[in-house]
Amino acid sequence: MGVDVKFAGFRQDKRTLSAFSEALELWWRQPLGRELFEAESARLEPFLAKTFGYHFLNLGVSPHVSLEHLSPIKHPMVWSPRLVTDAGGSVLVSQPDALPLPDDSIDVVLLHHLLDFVETPHLVLREAARVTQHKGHLVIVGFNPLSSWGACRFVHPRRRVPWGGRFIGLSRLNDWLTLLDYRIEDVETVMCRPAVNSRSWLEKSRWLESAGMLDRFGAAYIVWAKKEVGCSTPVRKPWQQKQFIPGVVSPASNKGMGRMRLRRPDNKS
Repeated sequence: MGVDVKFAGFRQDKRTLSAFSEALELWWRQPLGRELFEAESARLEPFLAKTFGYHFLNLGVSPHVSLEHLSPIKHPMVWSPRLVTDAGGSVLVSQPDALPLPDDSIDVVLLHHLLDFVETPHLVLREAARVTQHKGHLVIVGFNPLSSWGACRFVHPRRRVPWGGRFIGLSRLNDWLTLLDYRIEDVETVMCRPAVNSRSWLEKSRWLESAGMLDRFGAAYIVWAKKEVGCSTPVRKPWQQKQFIPGVVSPASNKGMGRMRLRRPDNKS
C-alpha cells in the first residue's frame, strides 16, 4: 500500500528531492493513489473551471501528477525539483520555498500534497502566499490526519509513501493562513474509503461515501483560501537573476539547494 523510500542518510540536496518526487509519482500510479487522484480531480474541477487570470501555478509532489489542466487560465506552470521535458507547458525548477517569481504575480496557486512531504511546510506555504496576487486564490490539498488514512501512519512503515508524510491538521493550516492574511472560503474532504491498494475493494467500499462521513473524515481535504491583502512577510529572494527557457522557468543559480529539507519518514531530525 506504499512505495519504499530509501535515501542514504537523507542528504538534503536536489538529488534527494528528485528521488522523493519519483517515489511519490510511483504511488500515484497504484490503484489507491489513482483512486484518490480521481476523487480530488472531480472535486477540484468545478472550482478551477471558474478561475480566471493570466497565470496558474501547480505546486505538487510531481510534475507528472498535476491538475493545471482543470483551469482555463492560459499560462499554467508546473513546479518540479528536477528538469523535465514531458510535463507540458512551462516547468518551474527551483526549491519550493524559494520560487523564482515576483511578488503578487500568480492568479491561482494550487498546493497539491506538497506541504505533506517537506520539512518546512510553513515556509513553502509562505512562499506560495508571496507569489499569489491580491484577491488571488490559494488552493491546498493535503492528507487528513483525522481520517482512517491518518491512522494508517501508525501501522505502515514510515519509510513508505505516503505514510511518512506530515498529514497537517486543518487547525494548524488555518492558523498559518490567518497569519498570511488569507481568508478561508471553504473546506471539504474527499474519499472516505479505507486505504486498501485494491481496486475491487475500493469499489466495494464506495458506499461509505454516501453515509455522510465526507464532511470531516475524508482521506484528503481541500482548502480554498483567498488573499485579502499584500503578503505580510516579505521573503528575501536568493537568486541574482531569472533565466527563462522556452517551456522552462528556473533560477539562474541552484546555490543553496541543500537547504531544502525533506520530511524524514522515521520522524528523526
